Amino acid sequence: TCLAQVIAQPKEIAITEGLSVIKLTDNVYQHISDLQTTDFGKVKCNGLIYLNDKEGIICDTPVKNELSKALLEWIGQHHPQIKIKALIVNHFHADCLGGIETFHAAGITSYAHERTRELLKMKGDTLQMPEKFFSSSLKLNVGRKDVINYWVGEAHTSDNVITWIPAEKTIFGGCMVKSMNAGKGNLADANVSAWPDTIKKIKSTCPSARIVVPGHGEAGGQELLDYTIALFK
Repeated sequence: TCLAQVIAQPKEIAITEGLSVIKLTDNVYQHISDLQTTDFGKVKCNGLIYLNDKEGIICDTPVKNELSKALLEWIGQHHPQIKIKALIVNHFHADCLGGIETFHAAGITSYAHERTRELLKMKGDTLQMPEKFFSSSLKLNVGRKDVINYWVGEAHTSDNVITWIPAEKTIFGGCMVKSMNAGKGNLADANVSAWPDTIKKIKSTCPSARIVVPGHGEAGGQELLDYTIALFK
């Protein structure tokens, strides 16, 4: 049923201007926030929420602090029993951590790949620095279910990671995974030649994936991985 739901594109629930969520499964939501960019105009940016048995994690913040506050308030209203225990930052760009200060103020621990720290230092952006770092993988528990974060290789950026939720057969791929028929997007920090192999590693790491959420655009299934491989081949 998960797959059928995703194909039918469940409806967006508006939270406030520039912020909405889509329920993908009983426990998983896609959050979507609007980022104003100079090169691409207004861009809708995805993150993920996974709630299970009084605990939750969020992949990527909404793009700024006000929207992050609105998202956390919405979760508090609709899932008052849930404690958000972690934020996973997919990579060092603003569409992943633009609201990180709000998460830290709420006492939520943030995690990212160790390269994210170096890239933010190079940018001179220490305001938005995550708190904890990992190298190859990081396993977290959400209500006794595993959430595994992997660095599988360079693609959209050198620090981009994936978040795999085996119980939900769901991957949050972030910007290294493209929605169907999308263009290549922002390549400023990309490793275009490594990109297809990195996506192949996602396929071999999470062969049972049914739901794949890209950084921008509609969620889908494994066809998003195949499309991305073909796009960068």
